[in-house]
Parts: sequence; C-alpha cells; structure tokens
Amino acid sequence: MNRRSTLASLLALAAGPVAAPRAQEAFPSRPIRIIVPFAPGGITDIMARVLGKPLSESVGHNVVVENRPGGGTVIGTEAGVRAKPDGYTVLMVSAPIATNPGLYDKLPYDALKDLLPVILLTSQGFLISVHEAQSHRTLAQLVDAARAADVPYASPGNGTLMHLVGQVANAEYRTRFVHVPYRGSGPAINDASAGIVPMIIDPISTSIGPIKQGRLRPLATTHPTRLPMLPDVPTVAELGFPRLQATAFSGFMVPAGTPREIVQRLNREFDRALGLPVVRDRLVDQLGGTLVGGPPETMATLLQAETARWVPLVKSLGLKPD
Repeated sequence: MNRRSTLASLLALAAGPVAAPRAQEAFPSRPIRIIVPFAPGGITDIMARVLGKPLSESVGHNVVVENRPGGGTVIGTEAGVRAKPDGYTVLMVSAPIATNPGLYDKLPYDALKDLLPVILLTSQGFLISVHEAQSHRTLAQLVDAARAADVPYASPGNGTLMHLVGQVANAEYRTRFVHVPYRGSGPAINDASAGIVPMIIDPISTSIGPIKQGRLRPLATTHPTRLPMLPDVPTVAELGFPRLQATAFSGFMVPAGTPREIVQRLNREFDRALGLPVVRDRLVDQLGGTLVGGPPETMATLLQAETARWVPLVKSLGLKPD
C-alpha cells in the first residue's frame, strides 16, 4: 500500500462510518403525555382519561395522564408551555386559561402566544339553583328578591366563572347577590343542598345529584342551549337575562412551535374520538357536557373571546386568587 492510500485509510477510520440520511420520524413513535392541571378524580381529569384511551388505541402508543395541580392551574399550565414542542406533550385546558390573566398580576406565560389550540372538546353550562325550601320558582322571582335584599350564593371559589355570573347579574341587572366562596364544588353543593346558603351557581355534573333528590331546584342554565340532562330547565337568554350566559369549556393545547402537521394529526385523532359512543356516553350522558370538536380555529376563536370578556371584569372587581 503506498503512502497516499495509507493516509486516506487512516482519515476514513478517524472519521468513522458515514451514516445514511435518516428518514423523518413518523408521528407518533412513542408515548404521548397529557398534562392535567388539576388533581385526579375531577371532571377535567376524567375527560382526559376518557379521551386518552381511544387516542392510545388509534396511534398504537400509550397515552399517559400526568396530574400537575396547584396555583389555580398555573403550575400545570406552565409545565405544558415549557414542554418540547414536538406533539408528545398535550395540555388539557379549561376556563381558568381565560380568567387567570385577570386574577394574577403576573403569569409565567401568555396563553394566547405560548400555546397552540388543538381542539375544543366540550362546553358545559352552569345551573342557577336554589334550595328546595326557597319560595323562588323562576329566575325572575329570584332576581326581584335580589334587587330588594342581599341574597347569598355559593360557588366553587373566587374567580371561577360561577362566581363571575353572580357579579355580572349585580352589574347588569342591579341585583345584590353576595358571593360565598368555597374550595371546590363538593363543599359548595353540600352546603347549598343543606340550605346553609340559599342559592348556588355550579356545573350540572355536580348539581344533578341534589336536583334529582329534590334538595335543589334549578331555575335556569347559563348555557346557550337547554341541557339534554335537564331539558325542562330554560336558558337565561330565554328568560330575558342574556348577559348571564356563560359556559365552561375544555380543550387540548400544545406548546407554541409545534409543527402544524402534528397539530392537525392530533386534532383529527381527538375529533374522531369525540364521535365514539363510549366517549359520548361518558362526557354527555354522565357528565352533562356538550361535545364541540372541529378544527383548531374553533378553539382559538373561543379563547380570544372568553379572555376578552372575563379578564376586564376580574380586574374591575379586584379579584385575587385564593
């Protein structure tokens, strides 16, 4: 072997083997994580697990639900924002994503800039209910009573949409509803069902039990349409109080920078899952939600509108997190 060929061989060995160009990895090729910014067992957590199962089956990889509660969803949301934008971390969001900018002086993220919508999953109306011993049979009667005297009402906590509905009533319809905050729907429903507070604004999923037992009387729903679980309960708009319309929502988002084709794939998979009978049975028939679905733009539009509506009200009331 001559000197030139020996040198070439040594250089080739030092450089190592030349790798062939790798094809772009198909998505997904490994497990997907859903971050839920609430403790296990709540409605949001249940929804994530219900939808995670068909996603796992359709993509052939495990879907793991990771609960990151605390800070009024700020802790879990920040974890979702800081995740790698590759589609393998999906964040479950709900109403606090639109109200927290008014509650907190400074957040470690800007949800409208740092997250991309994947899909709007459900909307859920609240019920305005009174204890069965109360004389009010209609929302108009309740409003008239609250114009004449203070009427306490329970909600799951300061800054929740249920709290804000009562404050909208005070501002728009000259009522004197007095907020009684609780730490969650459970204790609020317990006290309202016992008559400790005369009125409550809460989701149908937690109100339906006491209503069926006759302990609470629903007067109206804040949802735009009547609720399938309680079709005889009118909407606030039907009753002449359209300003009280308010809905909770749930959806999935991913970190900004996630490739559009991955967002679209996730959207298609979750939209398909919403059409499955087992999912509909759990989310609609048992939890009282209204399925939405559709493209990511549907959720983007809602998020902008909800943020624009609630943040100024929260700030004007001077509300702060519990």
